Amino acid sequence: MLSAAALACAVAPARPQAPLPIPPVLGHESVAAAEGAPAALFNPAALGSRYPAEALFWSTQVPGRASDWGGILMRGGAALHGRRLAPGVQEWGLAAGWGRERERSGLGVTWRVDTETRDFVADLAFGTRARPAPWLSAGLLAEHLAEPAFRGARLPRTYTAGLALRPLALARPLAHGWGTRLTVTADVLWVEGAGRGEALGRFGAEFEPVPGIVLRGAVDGARGVRVGLGLLGVRTALHGHAARVDGARASETWALSAHEGEDRTVLAPAAARRVGTLRLAGRLADEAIAEVSLFGASRSVAVGPLHRALAGALEDPLTRGVLLELGGLSGMAHVEELRPRIARLRAAGKPVVAYLETGGGRADLYLAAACDRIVASEEALFTALGLSADQRSYRPFLARLGVRVDRASIGDYKSANRELSRDSVGAADREALDHTLDVLQETFVATFAADRGVARERVLAALDGRAWSSAQLAALGVVDSVGYREDALRVLGRLAGLGARPRTARLARLVPAARAWTLPGRVAVVYASGEIVNGRSGAGLLADATLGAETLAAQLERAFKHREVRAVVLRVESPGGYVTASNLMRHAAERWKRETGKPLVVSMGRVAASGGYYLATPADRILANRFTATGSIGVVALRPSLEGLFERQGIRQDFFDRGEYMGGWSLGRDWEPRHQAAADSFVARSYEVFLDKVAAGRRLPLERVREAAQGRLWYGEDARARGLVDAIGGLEDAIGEARRLAGIPAGERIRPLEFRRPRPGFVDRLIGDALIGAWARLTAPLAAGGPMYLAEGVPGD
Repeated sequence: MLSAAALACAVAPARPQAPLPIPPVLGHESVAAAEGAPAALFNPAALGSRYPAEALFWSTQVPGRASDWGGILMRGGAALHGRRLAPGVQEWGLAAGWGRERERSGLGVTWRVDTETRDFVADLAFGTRARPAPWLSAGLLAEHLAEPAFRGARLPRTYTAGLALRPLALARPLAHGWGTRLTVTADVLWVEGAGRGEALGRFGAEFEPVPGIVLRGAVDGARGVRVGLGLLGVRTALHGHAARVDGARASETWALSAHEGEDRTVLAPAAARRVGTLRLAGRLADEAIAEVSLFGASRSVAVGPLHRALAGALEDPLTRGVLLELGGLSGMAHVEELRPRIARLRAAGKPVVAYLETGGGRADLYLAAACDRIVASEEALFTALGLSADQRSYRPFLARLGVRVDRASIGDYKSANRELSRDSVGAADREALDHTLDVLQETFVATFAADRGVARERVLAALDGRAWSSAQLAALGVVDSVGYREDALRVLGRLAGLGARPRTARLARLVPAARAWTLPGRVAVVYASGEIVNGRSGAGLLADATLGAETLAAQLERAFKHREVRAVVLRVESPGGYVTASNLMRHAAERWKRETGKPLVVSMGRVAASGGYYLATPADRILANRFTATGSIGVVALRPSLEGLFERQGIRQDFFDRGEYMGGWSLGRDWEPRHQAAADSFVARSYEVFLDKVAAGRRLPLERVREAAQGRLWYGEDARARGLVDAIGGLEDAIGEARRLAGIPAGERIRPLEFRRPRPGFVDRLIGDALIGAWARLTAPLAAGGPMYLAEGVPGD
């Protein structure tokens, strides 16, 4: 591994000796700073820490003998390597590294071969590495653990300890920019059995004055000096260095590598410039969850990778524009949070073009409106672009079955499950629903018209519910042109200055080289999604995603108590649920915020209503976007009764109670007036607690909370006007607000520490994917909602 000195010790193993004139691969390796493929030799704990995969080959010329050579193939945390150590001596090996960014360990197995006698010995090495800060890295390597005998001499155990510093990274705003360009290292090698004063020292440095040009140097004790140069391409690199020992030329090494993970470099050719492509489809959500039921199968699409892909396109100097391939998007609140990403790309001079190959709906057009141009294929179909809400009343139907649903609720607008106990839609529900549709329609129309520079009347015409062709929407100014993917790329290439046939790359596959040692997790993001229940969160194959009080309370405690975290963001995407569970989760948020003194910011996703809003009230700041449904401050309780069904079926019931109101809990009895009154009273108490919590958390007069409550659902701007939220914004804005409250410098780059729902089991995921795919194929003709080119059957088959 690291010490060529160990080979010398095969002749005189009792005493450490200066390294043989066989230089390291790059010329400055340290057990604390080794990265990429060279880590297989110098500290296997660091494998995969810079590039996801790498192939490295080198050749060393030593005066007076044949050239030495070596090669390493690495993917992730595993590597194969081979090299010629000296005339007649070769070494082959396997290495693996594991662990997290801050603490890693690694193991190497090598076979040293005498090519003249064909004798070989196996050996072991173990390494560790710790990176507690962006400016500090420490490593330890133990070699020859098996102490094998080679060429008649024992290879003694050898230990190397190293420390690496990045001085410029001590300034937090520079830590992940200029801070990565200067590294200084110090290593000490000690051979077991040698005296304390006989340890060998190595000091090295690496400096990158401009991106892609690297200067390197190292000093081995008082005898050896190495000077080298690295030229980094985007996915390739050339390294060279020369070594002198006691003033005389000792060796010269050249190395060539190819790797995944792109380096940012001034040596990138103009031909490497490209446009990125990103496909967006499906129901966007904070988490990708498969749900299968008797009524169908679906999977939500996690929006996080889409944000990261667009953020990467903004930072990547080679990506000059982005093609968004849209089709079948839903989840307007999450689409709203993607739009600022597009705005930042455009502001940076990177055009964005939307391409709709099969057509789309409201969400597709809403996201496309944020782009520079919109191109749709010739037969793309746009249907049901307006808004519709169907309301049904099931009470008469249930009555014919002999089923009755008794209901107690507080709040004129608390409509949850009211369809089970009503004959028709009431005035309050009509008012609330009409207002909701008006708000959503106006938000879409105003934004789309402003983005596209199109008259409101034209936008409204497109939203009338008819099926529209691409040509018709182009005539209205809703899309810019009719064409195919190559036409969309031609438009984008010209806007980006790359010509009519730009080079393309999928953004999801563009991975930058990991230059930073550690990204501090100074902000924790706790995801709270699903219907609120007691116990643990779940997302099983045949069950909806649930948000368990036990799970979330534990995650909040871990987030607030984490020693590095200085602020917590609670991301809420829940329609509410059980009162007790909501209260327990709110208590956990309030308690740990108070006991740790750390700020809490709530970011609301698609919905944060009723119990979901209750959970948010202890926050220092609450952010929602314009399509977030929130509020619904009210309480409801349901209890089905099968008394009529039992009677019709001739089922006799006899009741034996101890307690005046026990009959109200029986499935076999309709509520009497006293049972209804008792339920109303119980629900009213919970409602008053809810109001008090909102008033205290939001620091609002109780009467103002009452006016905003009554079970009424509010969207972003309406909620802000009533004091229910503080600002309009998405998760990224909430993280920025948490940084501000915690005093984290604006220029410091961080990686939020995320707490998510526990993953479902492997079998659930496997079967769920299969069922979702089958359901999608089965329902595709119905889901299309338009004309089809379809032959009913082919004669003769």
